[in-house]
Amino acid sequence: MSDWKQKYKDLINFYKTKNIAVLMGGLSSEREVSIRSGENVYNALVNLGFKVSKMDVDANIARRLIKDNVDVAVIMLHGKYGEDGVIQGVLELLGIPYTGCDVLTSAIGMNKVFTKQIFRANGIPTADYVKLDASDPDKSFERIMSLGLPVVLKPIDEGSSVGVEIIREEDQLRGKLRNYLRRHPNSFAEKAIIGTEITVGVIGKGEDVTILPIMELRPRKEFYDYEAKYTKGMTDFIIPAEISKEQEVRVIEYTKKAFQVLGCKGVVRFDAIISKDDGIPYFLEVNTIPGMTETSDIPAMAKAAGMSFEEVVLKILEYVEW
Repeated sequence: MSDWKQKYKDLINFYKTKNIAVLMGGLSSEREVSIRSGENVYNALVNLGFKVSKMDVDANIARRLIKDNVDVAVIMLHGKYGEDGVIQGVLELLGIPYTGCDVLTSAIGMNKVFTKQIFRANGIPTADYVKLDASDPDKSFERIMSLGLPVVLKPIDEGSSVGVEIIREEDQLRGKLRNYLRRHPNSFAEKAIIGTEITVGVIGKGEDVTILPIMELRPRKEFYDYEAKYTKGMTDFIIPAEISKEQEVRVIEYTKKAFQVLGCKGVVRFDAIISKDDGIPYFLEVNTIPGMTETSDIPAMAKAAGMSFEEVVLKILEYVEW
């Protein structure tokens, strides 16, 4: 048995007695990525010798979980119904333990504006923003101009950079805003921070927190969008990030604080940008169910920390509440 398997011997033996289901796919715009994450985690669980099944989540998921006598659910659902507290609530009702954050933390984490409000209330730097009103594009235009260009338009409750657009010029905003609000009625505008894009993986619960090596993202396109995230060769990943020691210390301090005040547990990821103007790391959002695909950030950061993919999956299981 390898050293890390010996370390998790009791955990492995415990889960070998359980009927595990990997919940994946689902109904959100991130379905494809969810399937890829789920397949990778499923294969790791099989390699660990566990009894495991795959479930593509639909409206009949509760009936299927009961029928298959599932003991524990590994949630690999990204986006709507997966990261927003919905599937967590279903599992709570059924009395089935599950991986990751609880209902409340998941719901807050899916809402980028609520997350930013919690960051700000706890002294964690975050970019200035304004909420947009889909029923009044003219008022939304005025709000954005008061914020100052450039800005980033974002849906409040989407992940994987779905619906994200950078606006630099007033004419560009006039031409795009009305149509954008039709497509994304629940959205906001965030002041664009120019600087070093980073992402930080965290494993743990409460005070028991491990920060993975900070990753710097250098997309070959304009910004780290859906294609850049999930297409090999579209982004350069630098681990550890090429930032100063002082910046690293601040990022770690803010990451731990964000993890704890949001009530996170398991494996999560925070996205931030270190401003080239003032050197401050501005935290943008939390990913409560980060991707586990072959191009995802968490597996790469874990590898840099000397962890195998199977060990990361065990860490996800370690923080399940029974």
